[in-house]
Amino acid sequence: MSKRFAVPIWARLALVLTVDVLLIGMMGFLWVVMTLPRIPEDPEALGTQPGVKIYADSGELLYTFNRRMKGVTLEEVSPFFIQAVLATEDQAFYRHRGFSVRAVLGAFYDNLRRMRKVRGGSTITQQIVKNLFLSREKTYIRKLKEVLLAVQLETMFERRYGEGYKRKLLELYMNGSFYGTNAYGVEDAAQTYFGKRAADLNLQEAAVLAGLPNAPSALSPFREGGGNTAQRMRHVLRRMRTAGFITQEEMDRAVKAPPAFAPERSPRNRTPYFVETIKAKVVRQWGHSALSFGGLNIHTTLDLKMQKAAEQAMAGGLADLDRRLGFPDYREASKAERADYVQGALICLDPKTGYVKAMVGGRDIFTSYYNRATTARRQPGSGFKPVVYLAAFTAGKATPVSLFADEPRTYVVNRRQWSPKNFKDEYLGMTTAAWALIRSANATSVQVAQRVGPERVAAMGKRLGIQSPLGAYPSLALGTEEVTLLDMASAFGTVANYGIRVEPAFVRLVEDLEGRPVYRHRVRREPVLAAADAYVMIRLMQNVVDRGTGRAVRAAGFRRPAAGKTGTTNDNTDAWFTGFTPELVASVWVGFDRREGKRRLVEARTRRQITGGSGAAPIWAAFMKAVAADRADKAFWTPAGVRDVVVDARTGVAVDADTLAEHLPVRIALPEGLSPNTPEEAAEFQRR
Repeated sequence: MSKRFAVPIWARLALVLTVDVLLIGMMGFLWVVMTLPRIPEDPEALGTQPGVKIYADSGELLYTFNRRMKGVTLEEVSPFFIQAVLATEDQAFYRHRGFSVRAVLGAFYDNLRRMRKVRGGSTITQQIVKNLFLSREKTYIRKLKEVLLAVQLETMFERRYGEGYKRKLLELYMNGSFYGTNAYGVEDAAQTYFGKRAADLNLQEAAVLAGLPNAPSALSPFREGGGNTAQRMRHVLRRMRTAGFITQEEMDRAVKAPPAFAPERSPRNRTPYFVETIKAKVVRQWGHSALSFGGLNIHTTLDLKMQKAAEQAMAGGLADLDRRLGFPDYREASKAERADYVQGALICLDPKTGYVKAMVGGRDIFTSYYNRATTARRQPGSGFKPVVYLAAFTAGKATPVSLFADEPRTYVVNRRQWSPKNFKDEYLGMTTAAWALIRSANATSVQVAQRVGPERVAAMGKRLGIQSPLGAYPSLALGTEEVTLLDMASAFGTVANYGIRVEPAFVRLVEDLEGRPVYRHRVRREPVLAAADAYVMIRLMQNVVDRGTGRAVRAAGFRRPAAGKTGTTNDNTDAWFTGFTPELVASVWVGFDRREGKRRLVEARTRRQITGGSGAAPIWAAFMKAVAADRADKAFWTPAGVRDVVVDARTGVAVDADTLAEHLPVRIALPEGLSPNTPEEAAEFQRR
C-alpha cells in the first residue's frame, strides 16, 4: 500500500526545487526592499536640490547642474503642455497607484519580441523616483526598485495632500525633469527654447518640450541639424490626438507650421567640453546617483586664464585655416554648413602633476557635442615617431648618431609590398637617426622600427602613457594606430617629466555640502624611463622646433625653450603638433570630422598641403605665448649621465658649432660612454 502511494522521485525533486526558488526569490525581494533609497519624510524637500557645483582650480565657480528650485504650479503651465505630458508619458496617470501592470507587461512583451530593451513601461511616478533616487542602468532589479519606490511615493503624497496628491506629483515631474541645455523644469525650458513663460506655450511648443526629457541631447533643437526635434514633436502630437486632447485638424496645423525657437543664448556653461568630461568621470567612478542627487562641490584642475588662451588660440588658428582652405566666415555659416568645416582640439597639462590645465574639445559644442580632446581617436602620423626612436635607443638598437641610408625601400608585409615614402618624395641620403627624426624622414623611421621591432615600439607607447590600443604592425612607425589627444599629451608629458609618468587628472577634490572631502586626488609618479634617456629625446625634439618640421613655432614668435613633434597623416585629414616647455605639455589637432569624401587639408589657392607644422604648430605657439607671459623663463636641465655634443647631422662626426659650410652641425645629447662617430666610421658606412 505504501509503495502504491509513494511520491515519485521527480516530484520530490520538483518540490524541493520549487521551495528553493521561492526562498531565493523571497530573500532577493527582501534584499531589494532593504536596499531601497530612503524617501525624505517631507515631500516638499523633493522639489529642491542644491545641485553639483564645479569649480576651477582658482576656486571660481564654473558651472552648476542638477540644481532644482521650487517651480511652477499646474495653473502656471499651459494646458497644452500638461496634456502633452500625460498623452506621451502616462495616459493612466490619474488611475494607477504608482505603476501600471498593463504598461509593464506591454513593455516586457515588446522587449521580448524584439530581443532588446526598447520600452521601459514607466509611469510618471516611476520616472520621478528614477530621476531622484536611482541610476540610469536598464536592469530588472532597478525596475523592481522603481516600482516599489513609486508605490511608496504615491502613498506618502496621498497622506500629505489628500485627493489632490496626483497634481502635486505631476508638478514634481514637470519641475524636476531635465530638458537639455542646462534647463531644469518646464519654466526654465520654456525660457531657454522659446523665450516665454511656461503658461504661454502653444500646442507645437508644448509638444516639443514634452518630448525632450526622453533624450535631451539627441532631441535638442539647438543640436546640429535640429536633432530629431521635429520627429519627436510629431510623435507627441499623434499621442495627443489618440488620447483625445486635440483634433486631427489641430494636429495637421501644428505639424505643417514648425515652431519658432528663440535665438540661442550664450551658454551659461563657460567650459562645456571640460564640464561634460567632469560629469562623465564622476559617473564612471561613483555612478549616476552621484550627479542625480546633487550636493557635491567638485574642485577641478582647470586654469581659467589658460583655458581662455586655449580657446582664443584655437579660434584664431581655425579661422586662418578656414581662409586657407577656401571656407566662408564660420560665424556666418548655418549649423548644417558648420559640420563640414575644419575642426580642432587642444589639451594642456602639467607634466609633473598630470593636472589638465586647459582643454578645447571642438569649435562649438552646439554644433557638435563630440569631444575631440579626450574621445576622438585619430592617426598621429609622424607625431608618433619619438616613441619609435625612444624604443630603439632604450633597447640599444640605435643611438642618435646611428647611421642610416634614408632612401626609398620596399618591404613585404602580409605577402604584400609596402613602400613608405617621405614627404614630397624628398630623401636625406646618408643621415643620422637624430637628423632623420628632426626632419621627420619616414624611410628612416621604418628602418628604426624594423631594427627594434614593432612589439617594442607598441610597448614603449604604453609605457609612456598611451591608453589607446596599439597594434604591433610595421606601419606603427608612421603613426597609423589611432590615439587620442590626451594620449599624446600624456606620453610627451612623461618625456618632459624626465621619464616619470603621471596619470592625467581633471579633478583635485570632491566635497559634500558640508565641506567634507569625499575624494582627494593623489598624484602617483612612476619612473618608466631613465632621466638621461628622456633628456636625449628632449634635446632631439628641441631641434625639431628650432631646425626641423616644427619651425613654425619659432616663426610665430615663441622664443622660450620648447620641444615637440609635428604629425601629418598620408591622406591629409589630420595634422598634429605635440610639444612642451619645462613646465607645460600641450597637444593640438586639426582636421575634418568626416574622413570619407574629398575633404583634405589642402590650401584652396596654392594646393599646398597643410601639415602639422603649418596647421597645428601655429595654434600651439599662440597658446604657449599667451600662457608664458605670466611665467618665469625656465630652461631644460641636464641630468647626470648625459652630455651635449655638436655633430654633423649627416655623419654623426663631432664638429665645432661654428664649423665650415660643408658640415651641417646639430647639437644633440649622448649618454656617457657613447661617443660621436669617427670620420672613418662615417666613410665606411658611405662606401657600403
